[in-house]
Amino acid sequence: MVIFDLDKLVEDTNLYEKMVELHVGQIVKGVVACNFKEFSFVKVANLSCILPLSEISFDTKQKCLKIGTEIEAVVIKMSEEHGIMLSIKRIKGDPWQTIEEDYKIGQRVNVKVKNIASYGVFVEFGAGLSGLVHRNDLTIQKHVEPKDIVSVGQMIEVQILSIDKERQRIALSLKDCMEDPWEHVEERYHIGQKLSRKIINLLDYGAFFELEPGVEALLHRSELGLTKADKLKKYLSVGDVLEVEIATLDVENRKISLKGNLPTKSDDNTIESDE
Repeated sequence: MVIFDLDKLVEDTNLYEKMVELHVGQIVKGVVACNFKEFSFVKVANLSCILPLSEISFDTKQKCLKIGTEIEAVVIKMSEEHGIMLSIKRIKGDPWQTIEEDYKIGQRVNVKVKNIASYGVFVEFGAGLSGLVHRNDLTIQKHVEPKDIVSVGQMIEVQILSIDKERQRIALSLKDCMEDPWEHVEERYHIGQKLSRKIINLLDYGAFFELEPGVEALLHRSELGLTKADKLKKYLSVGDVLEVEIATLDVENRKISLKGNLPTKSDDNTIESDE
């Protein structure tokens, strides 16, 4: 694509001299003049230069800069056919080339949430670097959707789990930066303790209750006196509050089992007390 008329430039001696003074590798300053789908025109000393969208940042989802934005870029190509081509991202270099020197596994970093999917959360470190917090690494809580934990634009602290320089992938963990609710759980709960808790998940073999965020317990269907032919969902629903009793507490394997009875019509499911 021709971005200037060479013959017209020759007619203006000053502009022509400015053009020939430029060279590949030179750092220049300019102003974004107009935008198109795949590139922007940048005015550099009255010369129209082209700035491809792909040369703004190493971020593959980079958008065009606002008209009037002042930039510093490097000249990467000059020809009569294509004119003068600029790059912003090449001034600082590809951050993936030094990723293993700049970041270490186990390091905690502050990142910004840029996208939320059903399988996890994408975050950005800065120019050209992004990573994924898989849903399993978001929280110790189960049955929680990523969108219910973080929001787009939110700043969060995460821990680096792995770095794949070749594939340009970084795996991160949010839950590793949080306090483990299972730590000292035996000091808060004991066998025989009675609680009123809400059902958060219902499966064929039993109901799961949330004792506190990150600590769940199972009430097996056998504790309710149901036969294999009985459908648990016929008697219980997610959101029901039942009075249950802790039957076993296995801190090492993070398992708590409960005892309980099916609710009757006279049961008050609003009780929220612990004994």
